[in-house]
Order: sequence, then structure tokens, then C-alpha cells
Amino acid sequence: MKEKLSKIRRPETEDASLAVSIIASVTAVIAGLAIGIAVKALQFMAANSTVWWQDFIGELQLDVVFNKFPVWFLFGLAVAVWSWTPLKAAINEFLFFLGVTAGFILAPSVVPGLTSAATPTIWFIITVLSPVAAYIFWYAKSQSWPSILFDIIIIGLMGAYMFDCGFLYLHPGDFVTDALNGVILLLIFIVLASGVIQFLLTLVGGILLALALGPVI
Repeated sequence: MKEKLSKIRRPETEDASLAVSIIASVTAVIAGLAIGIAVKALQFMAANSTVWWQDFIGELQLDVVFNKFPVWFLFGLAVAVWSWTPLKAAINEFLFFLGVTAGFILAPSVVPGLTSAATPTIWFIITVLSPVAAYIFWYAKSQSWPSILFDIIIIGLMGAYMFDCGFLYLHPGDFVTDALNGVILLLIFIVLASGVIQFLLTLVGGILLALALGPVI
């Protein structure tokens, strides 16, 4: 099994020194913690705008986007595929979402005026399950055919989920929401990119699959 998986994507063990691995894990925790606090701050400022620039948070729906699945999928995917090995991806992913959950809990101590609120149980579940997902998604960043097929499925599912589309049509909804979703989907493409051929096949295959899946998702 290990040899078959290595044909999909080979772990870069020669680049993963102990010191660099520790730094990567610490960075994952700190990034998750900072993002968790920032998200709570954005949501608070959007609901309690006191100065003019805070109004833009609500108008651009920056507080809403972090309540949606796609942006967290993007974060988790990036942590997973940019790790050196699938095991390291699992560790970094767990630490990242542990940091996010801790950030949600600690936000009231950092953001003035923000009251304490119970962290939804779903975040504890996500944190526990994230290593398994990261181990699987690590194999998505490769130029091998299994990875390309996996990438097409990812883009197809996310495209159908984020946009109102069907067979050969795309129905625009809220401009701001569509624009944000477009940016997120583009970033997912960039995260998965591992070569021109892989990118083009993923682009064409993902769009066609999204159009096909749109009516049922």
C-alpha cells in the first residue's frame, strides 16, 4: 500500500529536517490561533460598527464568509498539501484547527467589548477529524493521474456548492458573494496547482463536473 501511495505523491522526507518540521508545526498553531481571533473580531465589528471603516466589513460580507465551509476548506487544504509528508500533514492540520478553536475561545480576552460565547461543538469535531482528512488530501497535489482526478472532484464539488449552476449554465446571485466565492475557488486552484497540464485538466474537468453536479448540490 505504501508503495502504491508513493506513486501518487512521494513524501519529501529529505527536505523535512526536525527543526524545520517543528517550526512548521508551531507556525500552524500560531496561524490557526490568529485566524480564530481575527474571525471573531470581524464578526463582532460587523455587528457592532462604531467607526466608518467597520461598515466595510459588513458591506463586503467578510464576517459572513468565515461562517461558510469553503474558506475553511481552503485553509485546511493549504495546510495539508504544503506539508512534506502525509503524516506531517495530519499533525499540522490538527494543530492548525486546534489553534483556530483556541482562538475562538480566547477571542473575548483579546478583543475589547467581545463577550464570551460557547464555541460550537462542530469545531471540536473538525479538530479531531482533521488529521484523517489532511492525510487523504495530501495526495491531491501531484501531477499523477489519481491526483488530477482527485483535484477535478474537489473543484467540481466546491464549484457546484458555491455557485448556482447547472448543465451549461451559471446563474449569478449576489455579486459580493459570487466574487468572494470566485476568489476562494481561484485560491483552491492555486493551492492544488502542480504543473500546467495538471492545472488545465483540473480547470476544464472541474468546471464540467461543477456544471453537471449543480442541480443536485
